[in-house]
This record gives sequence, C-alpha cells and structure tokens, in this order.
Amino acid sequence: MAAAKGEESKKKLLKAAEKLFAEKGFQSTKVSEIVAHAGLTQAAFYLYFASKEEILQHLLSEFEQQLGNFGDAGKKAGDFYPGRVQPYVKDQFVQLFSFLGKNPSLTKIALHHGKHGDRIREKIVAQIAGNMKENQNKGIVKKEIDPQIASEAIVAVTERLIDRYLWNGEKTKEELGAQAAQIFLHGILNES
Repeated sequence: MAAAKGEESKKKLLKAAEKLFAEKGFQSTKVSEIVAHAGLTQAAFYLYFASKEEILQHLLSEFEQQLGNFGDAGKKAGDFYPGRVQPYVKDQFVQLFSFLGKNPSLTKIALHHGKHGDRIREKIVAQIAGNMKENQNKGIVKKEIDPQIASEAIVAVTERLIDRYLWNGEKTKEELGAQAAQIFLHGILNES
C-alpha cells in the first residue's frame, strides 16, 4: 500500500514539473511551485528527487527513450515488399504525431529546452540519417538524397507541424501523418 502511494506521489510530482516547466520554463520554476501544484510537501519531493535538475533529467530520459523508437523506424523499411513501404512510413508518421501530440508539455520541454533539446534532436537526426543510408544501400531510398539533410528536414517539419496544427486541434494526427508521408515519399510535383 505504501509503495503504491509513493508511486502516486512521484507521478504527481512528475506531472506538476512537466506542466510548470512547459509553461514557465525550467529556470523560472521553483521546487516549491512543483510541490504546491502536486499538492505535496517539499519533503515528499526530496524523497524521490535530489534536485529540480534530476526531475528534469527523469522527464527527458523517458521522452528520449520513447522517441528513439520512432527514430529507428526506418530500419524496418527494408523488411517490407516495395508496395508496403509507403503504408508503413505513413503509419509511422501517424504514430509519431500521436506520441508527440498526446503529451504537449513534455514534448515542448524536450524539444525546446536548450542544450537538452538540441541533443535529443541531434540524436534522432543521426538515427534517421543512419537508417536512411542503410536504405540507400538496399535501393529503397534514392542515392541522390543527402541523408543528413533529409533527416534534418523530417525532424524540423514534424516539429513545426505539431506546433502549428496538432496542438491546437486544427489537423488530426492522421491528416498530418498522411501529408508528411506524401511530401517525404513523393515530393510536391506531379510525376509525369
């Protein structure tokens, strides 16, 4: 019973920190505000986290681990028959938009928090670029595509689309996933 209550308190602290870091920024948020928002005491905070930096690292680590699965989605593209690659890519974009959209506060912290956001972004770009190079060798991706530039574009476009369309509800994850897949797989010109 005590362990369950402890886990619940920890979750409350994480949720409160996530919300406040996203709204006010990490530097402007105080531990006292986190515990007040969570309805707990400062003593409870220090049972689970040594510092504000530690709770931030915990949040970023969880996000990065989950996001890493999407960065490696390209590894599986070579396992599909040519006609199945496009639906797979679209599905991966939809799932990515779903993941990023279901938790806007954590996404904002992770992608917009200075050096941490840059490090996460660079890691994902490197994963995508590495997979893209492998897929070039398999003949799935065009040789004239620069994997680094394409990967940077995928990450930048995805980030902008969630910020501009998904979080305000103007577009659904399915609509954005279909458009992103269409743009990156076929470009914008009619093929003749």
